[in-house]
Amino acid sequence: PYPADVYFEGCDQYRGWFNSSLITGVAVYGKAPYKAVVSHGFTMDGNGNKMSKSLGNTIDPIKLFQLHGADIVRLWVASTDYTEDVRISEDIIKQVKESYRKIRNTYKFLLGNLSDFDIEKNAVPFEEMLPYDKYMMTKLNVYTRDVLEAYEKFGYQEVYKLTNNFVSFDLSNFYLDFTKDILYIEKEDSKERRSVQTVLYNVLSNLIRLLAPILPYTSEEVYGYVGGKEESVHLERMPEVVSYGDEEKILKDFSLFFDVKEDVNKALEDARNEKTIGSSLEAEIFIHAEGEYSRVLSDLSDYLHQLFIVSGVTLVDKELPMMSKVGVKVVKSEG
Repeated sequence: PYPADVYFEGCDQYRGWFNSSLITGVAVYGKAPYKAVVSHGFTMDGNGNKMSKSLGNTIDPIKLFQLHGADIVRLWVASTDYTEDVRISEDIIKQVKESYRKIRNTYKFLLGNLSDFDIEKNAVPFEEMLPYDKYMMTKLNVYTRDVLEAYEKFGYQEVYKLTNNFVSFDLSNFYLDFTKDILYIEKEDSKERRSVQTVLYNVLSNLIRLLAPILPYTSEEVYGYVGGKEESVHLERMPEVVSYGDEEKILKDFSLFFDVKEDVNKALEDARNEKTIGSSLEAEIFIHAEGEYSRVLSDLSDYLHQLFIVSGVTLVDKELPMMSKVGVKVVKSEG
């Protein structure tokens, strides 16, 4: 239909195609021929020089596809600020490959821990989830909302940044790190394990659909293992943003928890340096907290040993060596 949703051309077309079609469109129909214009810069080499055959600095995209796969090249495009001239080199591609490897390994971990999970039979409702699972579902919701908003604004670099943060920090460094014990050790159909699996399923389902425009081949490959209802992931709808009533409280409480976690990690590191402990599981920790920190830790007291990946946590009233926000003491566990 007239007008088109979007015109997509290089920045050399402001006086060219964007302009000439605008003039003729307004003259003939009385309105612009497009609802939006997306323009991009040119591709330079790693040093910011224009590519030319005489300089020998051209990069053949077909060779890049053959060497790294099309999804890596697409991910590189998404990682750039395309409104400016963009740079490409082997080193830049290497960095993007690291991001891709992180995403792919996360998919492998999620799939590997969902092999005995059926969403229809085993899912745990949000209201019945454990606090850390509620937090992860809330973070997934925030990530989903932010990515959908970025897509609406053609902000692919923002999608790339949001995804890197979500996969590297929220998932790998935090949630997947401590839930391994629950997934591997708890009884197969225990509520704790099924609750974590419900989160993993939702994370996987949202991720492959949200990243399908940027990583079409990888998303299709993963979708084949998930057993989706459609013939292809590209026939699926984008995930919807869910409304959890206590979203703000959950995020605020865990923000306070991460303040404490930072202190605990520092204390564990000090204990390692002093040869008191080796791995964090050799540690038992005592924490003295006040105010909001005390409330949050009390609410999470049953799960703190898992969240900190230590053998035991005791909350005490007496003063302890002060870190940044709370007092922490580390002793070697006798277990």
